[in-house]
Amino acid sequence: MTVAVFHPGMQHSRQTALALQQLGRLAFLATGVFDHETSVWRRAGAYAPAALRRHIDAEFGRFATPGLDASLVRAFPQYELPERILSRIGLDAMAQLFDRFANDRFGKVVARLAQDEGTRALWGYDNSSLTAFNDPRNASATKILDRTIADWREWNEQVATIEDTHGDWLHPSLRRAPDWLIQRGEAEFEAADYILCVSDYVSGTIKRHSSAERIEDKIRHLPYCFDSRIYGSLPSPMPPEADKPVRFLFAGQLSARKGIQHVLEAVSALPPELASLTCVGPNLVPNALLSGFSDRVRFLGAVPRAEMPAIMIQHDVLVLPSYFEGSAIVLLEAMAAGLAVIATPQAGLGPTAKSGICIERPDSEFLAAAMIDIAKDKEKLLGMRRSAQIEAQCYDSAAYRSNIEALLDSIIA
Repeated sequence: MTVAVFHPGMQHSRQTALALQQLGRLAFLATGVFDHETSVWRRAGAYAPAALRRHIDAEFGRFATPGLDASLVRAFPQYELPERILSRIGLDAMAQLFDRFANDRFGKVVARLAQDEGTRALWGYDNSSLTAFNDPRNASATKILDRTIADWREWNEQVATIEDTHGDWLHPSLRRAPDWLIQRGEAEFEAADYILCVSDYVSGTIKRHSSAERIEDKIRHLPYCFDSRIYGSLPSPMPPEADKPVRFLFAGQLSARKGIQHVLEAVSALPPELASLTCVGPNLVPNALLSGFSDRVRFLGAVPRAEMPAIMIQHDVLVLPSYFEGSAIVLLEAMAAGLAVIATPQAGLGPTAKSGICIERPDSEFLAAAMIDIAKDKEKLLGMRRSAQIEAQCYDSAAYRSNIEALLDSIIA
């Protein structure tokens, strides 16, 4: 059975397509922007001044996937670039409207491609699969929905919790999910033959909120992977220096959804000689709130993905007290880099008791207690870091490919 993977953006679709290609089961990847050596912008950039060429390489290089056969990729930048441009210039509402329109148009293109190429299975992602799944041209195809995020009704409950304690940290884009998004999710659950969930947290929220028929029968679990090319051969953790503070790292969007407020409040409760904190990622909270922590925290802002491994190996512990995820891949990347992890169940796949601490829920006091527990016992910390790197092998690219093969074999059977 060959499989068509489609998503107008990125999500985890590139890793899925690459795994299927290696298994000999990829019909095509339909996407928005795909960067490769002979792409239009690469050819145009060859004639640009050096400074502009470096900018083009940096901007579009994020859309490259080494190893993915360009002949198996169908790129439609018209369904992705306008949304990104609108978001970049601050027109978020217009970007969301364009996204809804573009996802439907993109779905029709995918349905036509799948019919023309005789594809037997469609592998799509949440909020961009409904049109392709419901197109009559693919009525007999197996429809696989890769749900990358928990049920949005769960998020709406979490927003109320954040509003009660840290409402001023909430960015306007992180308010309650609209009814149309929830209804579209339900329609995708109904249309799918199989719903892939990256973690027990995701599947649990779907089972709790969805009224779609046979919802429990459709659900399958498929853990994501980290990029083995980047994180697969990082050095083993070294014993920490006895007289140095433990180096904590927060990596991801600085937002109330990911619990940055709890991270900053927790580290403020720890003595500077015990713990330091670095935050990496784009900021979605008022600068005035962050400025109050500038004497204790190093804020690096957004950095290219290629620079993250070097940053990670300079730290000891990743903290992610998130309220709502699918399963944050940064947890797996951090473990592969040899970091212990402190996270919430909502953050997704992550540490065992040997490799970190899973706190009960997003909470500043819970997080501070976990950070102190690790920081005061450096022998325990070293053991956690070494265990994290070993456990991460269960989430490398080879494991992901093997899990996909087993999934498809079970579907065929």
